[in-house]
Amino acid sequence: MTTVRPLEPSDVDGVVERIQAHLAADASHQPLVNPVISPELLADALRRATAATWVADERGQIVGHLYGALLENESCGNGVWVGPDGASFDDVEILSDLYSRAGASWIDAGALEHYVWTLDEPPSTQPWYELGFARMHLRGVLTLPRPLMHALPQGYAVRRGGLDDVELALALDKELDAAQRLGPSFSITRHDLSTRDDFRATLADPEVHHYVVEHDGRGVAQCITFPLPARRGSFDATLHLSAVTVLGEHRRRGIATALVDHALAEAYGAGFSYVETNWRVTNRRAQRHWLHYGFAPTYVRLHRTIGAG
Repeated sequence: MTTVRPLEPSDVDGVVERIQAHLAADASHQPLVNPVISPELLADALRRATAATWVADERGQIVGHLYGALLENESCGNGVWVGPDGASFDDVEILSDLYSRAGASWIDAGALEHYVWTLDEPPSTQPWYELGFARMHLRGVLTLPRPLMHALPQGYAVRRGGLDDVELALALDKELDAAQRLGPSFSITRHDLSTRDDFRATLADPEVHHYVVEHDGRGVAQCITFPLPARRGSFDATLHLSAVTVLGEHRRRGIATALVDHALAEAYGAGFSYVETNWRVTNRRAQRHWLHYGFAPTYVRLHRTIGAG
């Protein structure tokens, strides 16, 4: 018999061992996953989250655990996020038991959007599919340096952006939003659509680098980079790449590739060893671009909306 119950202090060391083994297994399948984790820091975090962590117990043996962080977001609503270290289970039935109890508590707390980051391999994803989750975003990782073989077409130039480019950044973000509304994404409401104040705060951050491509004195493309904060599964010295956008009439000229080449060359010179980016699985053009560029999928974000379907 499997009993699902809240984590107890005496369970912490066993759960830490399961998480270490889980991340090590992920890294054995995908070397771009970082398996290194501080057991002491993890144990401290678990002791502070006993009420929010569930374990599956079979005759005194821990056979699974599940933790989800409750986050409130104005655009996404109340949601729960399960990270790469947030779940372990010996089989799908154990996961089902864990999710039944944890999910009920999340719903009682008003969280109807459930997100899970897990390795993009069938043994990791299939159990979640059986519980109604679907693929949403992929995380791609690239090792630096890489061959930089792409130059901007004649008449185009790249420069570093700044606070004076808030309106340009907002306009290009709306261009990205419009592209996401097309099929097969059909993203009618972009969860990450930024406001003017969001961009002003982003561009004012000294760790953020905003790159702009100009043509005839007009900004026609952009990307944003920043150091990735420490998180499970990612290596130190990792850069995050986002907001890569090219105006429609300037696409298919190699501008995005040359722009990213420029940004990553600067990142390598600044001491970064890896770069990560995310894309929607339904954005087939973006997926083709990033895979062709050399990014390798590591984790996939799965999503389920309670009450839908």
